[in-house]
Amino acid sequence: MEAVCLDTHPQILLAEDDLELRELLILILSRAGYQVTSCDNGLQLLGQLEHADQYDLVISDVRMPALTGLEVLESQIDNPCCPPFICMTAFGDEATHAAARRFGASATIDKPFDLDEMIELVHSTCLRTRAENLPVRSRS
Repeated sequence: MEAVCLDTHPQILLAEDDLELRELLILILSRAGYQVTSCDNGLQLLGQLEHADQYDLVISDVRMPALTGLEVLESQIDNPCCPPFICMTAFGDEATHAAARRFGASATIDKPFDLDEMIELVHSTCLRTRAENLPVRSRS
């Protein structure tokens, strides 16, 4: 039998310009056992991604000041250290979803969303990514 060793507190980078939603997501993600670093615009998000290897997941609003979440995501296409992205959008048309997929988003979730659905999406994305990237140890 094999076991996958996972960090018990995955690091999430959250980018959301709406203060109330950002604070709510920080609260629910923290309560779910995640460590959250947040920023309120795309330019700050891009700056934080200079240390992309510190994060297990990025959750980003699509429409934000300075740079959009999609512009930041597109800028990371060739960055091998970039963690998976979950995009959030209040403008969930097919073109937005298609652009997010084209730029490499793991998922796009439409606002408003169920908080439990977001936690499940975060959890499954972190587990899938960790299982794919971490060495597997055999049990003795």
